[in-house]
This record gives sequence, C-alpha cells and structure tokens, in this order.
Amino acid sequence: SAKEIGAINTIVVKGDELHGFNTDAGAFISPIVPRIGELSEARCAVIGAGGAASAAVWSLRQKGAEVTVFARDVSKARPLAERLGVNLEPLGSALFDGFDLVVNATTLGTSGAQETETPATNAQLRGARLAYDLVYNPVETRFLREARDAGCELIGGLEMLVTQAAEQFRLWTGAVAPGEVMREAAARALGHNV
Repeated sequence: SAKEIGAINTIVVKGDELHGFNTDAGAFISPIVPRIGELSEARCAVIGAGGAASAAVWSLRQKGAEVTVFARDVSKARPLAERLGVNLEPLGSALFDGFDLVVNATTLGTSGAQETETPATNAQLRGARLAYDLVYNPVETRFLREARDAGCELIGGLEMLVTQAAEQFRLWTGAVAPGEVMREAAARALGHNV
C-alpha cells in the first residue's frame, strides 16, 4: 500500500533491511466509517496534494468512494490525481454542496503562522455532510469552525494522529498499543482538554 500511496511515514528495521509503511491510510479511514457507513460511491473531496492527501485519496478509493482532489496549484496536484485515478479541480472556486466528505489535507490552520487560514469557508462547505481536518494542533481549526457554521459534522485530526501512532507502535514493538492512554497523552501534550 505504501508504494501505491507514494508516501512512507514509518520505517521498521528487520535484520539489515529497512521496511517502509504508511500508517496514515488506515488511521485516516477509521473515524469516517462509523459516521458515514458504507463509502462505496460516497462523494468525497480531498483538499491538498501531499503525503497525507495521497493516503486519504488511496484509502477512499480502496473503499469505492468517488474522489476529487482540490488543489491551490493544480499542476502540482496532477501527478497525484493521475497516479490514483481521481478527478482534479482548482480549489479557489470550489463548492462542496452535495459532498459526503470534505478533507483538509493541507497544513492550513496549523498552530503558528497558518493558524488563521482555512482552505475552505463556510459558504464553500455549506451542503457538505462531514468535514475532516487532518490538522490536530489546534484541536479546533478555522476549517472546523467554518464547517460547523456550514452545518457539517466534524472530525478533528487528533483521531488520525493517535490511530496512526498506535499502528506505528504495533509495527515497532509487536504489541497492541494502549490507544486511550495514547489519546489522553497526545491531548495533554497539545494542551487539549481530556
């Protein structure tokens, strides 16, 4: 799967070999299914074209979703869209009415210089069912506030962060990670209420 996604975020040493994995893909999809159910033919928008976007697009396609990548720079996103066989649209004029899922897979909204930015406004998000921000710090990004104002259900990035970290823990140690302990520790470290 990591080869198909085109991104590795975990390396496991086995003897004198390095094995690459992508733990983002499974972690990304896990909080969506309980909220949407069957993703076959779900209409999904992924904003961004980096490694996290690749994992999101790949995971959604594996579940049979209809995916469109929206990008600020279409030329930079074209290789991703072509490699994974999805539609590509410019972000600037995007409207997400009728989408089952809109994912922010950019760094916009991340704590620091980009914290006040969002890839989509509430006017653009109006009519979308579920908004999922992969940014986990801060816990409530501008994207999530815009989505709430637009009437969307919300998923924050902390769920994906903890789930992929638990998978990394399993790959490195062979043991099942204490998921709830990890979630609480991550939330505390980021200054979130537990």
